[in-house]
Amino acid sequence: MAKASKVTGMVLLAGVLLVAAACGNGNESASKQPSETTTPAASLESSAGNTESVSNEKKIKMRVITITTDENRNNIMEKFIKPNIASAFPNLEVEFEPGGGGEDMANKLKTLNSSGDMPDVFWNDAGYFTPLKSTGSILDLTSHITTDGFLGKYSVPDALKHVDGKIYSLSSGADTYFTPVIFYHKDMFEQAGVQVPTTFDELIQISKTLKSKDMVPAVTPGKDGWGPKLYMLQQMIQIGDPQAMSDLVSNKTDFNNPSVKAGVARIEQLAKEGVFPDGIANLDYGPAMEMFTSKRAAMLWMFTWELPNLAKDDSVDFFPFPSASDKYDPTKNVQFWGSPLNGYAVSAKTKYPEEAVKLAEYLAMADALYFESTGAPISLNTGNPAMDRSPLMQKFVDWYNPIPNKIASLALNSLDARTSAELSSQGANLLTGEYATDDFIAAMGKIWSENTWFDN
Repeated sequence: MAKASKVTGMVLLAGVLLVAAACGNGNESASKQPSETTTPAASLESSAGNTESVSNEKKIKMRVITITTDENRNNIMEKFIKPNIASAFPNLEVEFEPGGGGEDMANKLKTLNSSGDMPDVFWNDAGYFTPLKSTGSILDLTSHITTDGFLGKYSVPDALKHVDGKIYSLSSGADTYFTPVIFYHKDMFEQAGVQVPTTFDELIQISKTLKSKDMVPAVTPGKDGWGPKLYMLQQMIQIGDPQAMSDLVSNKTDFNNPSVKAGVARIEQLAKEGVFPDGIANLDYGPAMEMFTSKRAAMLWMFTWELPNLAKDDSVDFFPFPSASDKYDPTKNVQFWGSPLNGYAVSAKTKYPEEAVKLAEYLAMADALYFESTGAPISLNTGNPAMDRSPLMQKFVDWYNPIPNKIASLALNSLDARTSAELSSQGANLLTGEYATDDFIAAMGKIWSENTWFDN
């Protein structure tokens, strides 16, 4: 339990990050729009450092594996990375390999690590960081990015540090602003005659009404327990007792806590009440998104990384998860996504560490430029003036920034690989509506007692 303080430290640090990032990326006037001469290519070439022409030299081959699961990641790759990488790195020949995401990405990296076939640069994640570190397969970036000045581009550089004080991953800093919310189609709510719920009971009731109108009330990715593991369990505990959720993240309590049990029971109730579509436990990310965007589902439970894309539809709005007790207030408590481990990492076994670090910096800057272009707040300074935000993004930032109690995500900050895999499996079981809360608690209680995360 003594080691729980490391998560608390991350929560406090995230609060500082939010203030700093918000100050540096506020809603500026139209005159502060990026000039026509400030382009992603220019910024990316600058971030890559000075590279000389090597047309007469043999190019260095680099292999990169990154997330390829959603529209944001595809846009970053196709619009910001691939069009500019040749001019940024004329000395490199870069091969991009799709990694998928979630458990697929974790399994891929674990397999490559075991076979000694690690890529030079890859997207790092808490779910598979431990085995990479234990085998000496991930590079400590601290001295590299300090020497070349890249660390100085972050508004809060300490936010990159793992609990051991080292830096293993580079990101845009946008992760801290990702949180799960409930997106909804305003016209579908109006058609069904329902209002935005403020309590969990009201959420159940409007879902019944939506279903009676032949609408799927809500959708979220359920395959491999994606939703339950990444946010649903946390939200269902948090809306009843934020302190219990914070204690679970920091290992000050366990799954036998009555408030934790109550949160699990809410997921069981949601499944049994038919809030989600049939087969939710096997529904992947893409089909879940399509079900909402095609208006076959009235609500989408999802992280705000999808907000820039969803904001293109004027019928879409969002609301925070509604309260299940007077202990919870959505203006005072929120889950934040993010971990110092999330971002682009470098293999410690790469033949070209200096070039690989520069490439990781380039990829992190591409992320920053993309999220900046959507109006999303970031903590990595691109050198561009801040852009105006969409009304929906501004609504989100206005709600999110002032929230005093930002609780770190359980999935990224509290689970070793075995515990993470078990939570995925148990979460998928819950979504079937045929799995009892007590069975979930018994299974997770056992694996939680063996969780080695807090021993790191």
